[in-house]
Amino acid sequence: MRIVVVGGGAAGMSTASRIKRIKPDFDVMVFESSNMVSHAPCGIPYFLEGLFNDESLFMHYTPDYFINVRGIKVRTNVSVVKVYDNFILTNTGERVEWDYLVLATGSIPRIPSAPISGDRVFTIHHPSRAMETRKLLESANTVGIVGSGYIGLEVAEAMRVKGKEVIMVSRSSYPLSRSLDGDMSMLIIDEMVRSGVKVKLNESLIEVSKQGGSQVIITDSGKYIVDAVVLATGVVPNVELANMLNLRIGETGAVWVNEHMITSNERIYAVGDVAETTSVVTGKPYWHPFGTTANKMGYIAGSNIAGLRLRFPGVAGTSMTRFMNLYAASTGLTEREAIRHGLKVTSVIIKAETRARYYPGHGELTVKLIAEKGSGRIIGGQFIGNDGGQVLGRVNTLASLILKRATVEDLFLSDLAYLPPVTQVWDPLIIAARQLFNKL
Repeated sequence: MRIVVVGGGAAGMSTASRIKRIKPDFDVMVFESSNMVSHAPCGIPYFLEGLFNDESLFMHYTPDYFINVRGIKVRTNVSVVKVYDNFILTNTGERVEWDYLVLATGSIPRIPSAPISGDRVFTIHHPSRAMETRKLLESANTVGIVGSGYIGLEVAEAMRVKGKEVIMVSRSSYPLSRSLDGDMSMLIIDEMVRSGVKVKLNESLIEVSKQGGSQVIITDSGKYIVDAVVLATGVVPNVELANMLNLRIGETGAVWVNEHMITSNERIYAVGDVAETTSVVTGKPYWHPFGTTANKMGYIAGSNIAGLRLRFPGVAGTSMTRFMNLYAASTGLTEREAIRHGLKVTSVIIKAETRARYYPGHGELTVKLIAEKGSGRIIGGQFIGNDGGQVLGRVNTLASLILKRATVEDLFLSDLAYLPPVTQVWDPLIIAARQLFNKL
């Protein structure tokens, strides 16, 4: 049995590794167009900041490890250019037949439709280009960032730490609009302004062009002259090969898969950023291009190809980022999303100290909790605070409860731990649940 995996990122290598663990005799081949496998794009902003210099640290395991220890045939710097019903063709002219095909082709940067030109315009997407990008950005004094999502904020932080002037331009009315509501995002805006980032919101991009030795960003409200431009306008699923195979594309633009990660062709699986999933809150198609989801999708797909019967239930949509002294995380739906889906909701925002009042070094955590009217089901939560562990612990707790369709009452009665150095006797989650329970 030969399995061909196209794409050596988190999802692809997770799939291949799981197959070989269960079925060591299966012939598993992975084709990766870059020189890195099992790579971590999330680390790029920290590399640009200079927190580490060794590019090999982007990889959790090296190609040699997968080849020699796990018995996977890994082909780096080889692209799959054509796919057919039972074989693939590579850019090197190689033809490889397959019994099962796994598409782990990931996502690609979403490039704005506005005219864009110049030799100092970058996207932040694949770690194989991180060193090249870092060298070119090092000579810039002023960096313009188009977009205010995770990558935009993290690159803005990296550039400010490096002492560069940063101008962020976004068509959104507030940063992190996919994961936060405006009433929570205001905390992020305040932190950005305090750090010296010039934030330009509600501005649509008209053009990015070269002017002498500079780049110019033109919006419907202004003109900004910078030394370099980072396009952080999101990503889209890389469905080129899926289209060659006439696979069904889902409502989100990613490849449709069932709960076993099988596409509309029963011999082809899709995993990671290229694959669509389901929101456990709405039960509707959802796209969640994050490494945590990709790894689990690969584990499920590999298990099923190897003969087990596992299902992927969907995601709550959990994510987290940081800007300077503030950590922001969310899970489930924002209040705005919930209303768009036709749900009747109510919410509360509370501020709580993160330790007992007598214990030194306490910080503040802001929590927004969202529930469905009538049922009391928790459908979303947002967290912002200056202690990453405090934020991470709460969002993960809530994500688990959302997966199990828990109610506000369930959360209020949850038996959470208490220790003065790390929380209050009334945990911030419990405080939010109590207030929301009273509103319901």
